[in-house]
Amino acid sequence: MGSHWVLEPVRVTSDSMSPTLSPGEHVLLLREPWAGSVSRGDVVVVGPGWAARAATDPRLSGQPDADAWVKRVVGVADDVVALEDGRLVVDGSPVAEPWFDPESMDGVYFGPVTVPSGAVFVMGDDRSRSVDSRDLGPVLLEEIEGRVVTPWPRS
Repeated sequence: MGSHWVLEPVRVTSDSMSPTLSPGEHVLLLREPWAGSVSRGDVVVVGPGWAARAATDPRLSGQPDADAWVKRVVGVADDVVALEDGRLVVDGSPVAEPWFDPESMDGVYFGPVTVPSGAVFVMGDDRSRSVDSRDLGPVLLEEIEGRVVTPWPRS
């Protein structure tokens, strides 16, 4: 019988979550089902099902292979998600994101899109470098491996 982790160390492999998380940094993942429901603002690890879509998308050739991706939930079921001049807008209202520099995405527009039932919309904190739901579509809840609870202690 295989081991079952409740908390699992996960290594961040890309810079799409900068400045929150850096490549090479380790985080602790609270695995499903212990992670509970996923909310807007949570940082989650998305598993191979979603990553497999990236592997088959010709627009994303050259992206590093990933068994799991670390992303931030920006929309849940029935939310209407958009970027307006680089700023995240959910259900018509701008969202405060202290981890994100909107000047880095000045002039960028996306959406609006409605998040389907049973799914979430994810983006990286460094949106200019992130492959996320804007490219691959919403993440099904069953594709979420868990919620990041803390960065690994730094020495």
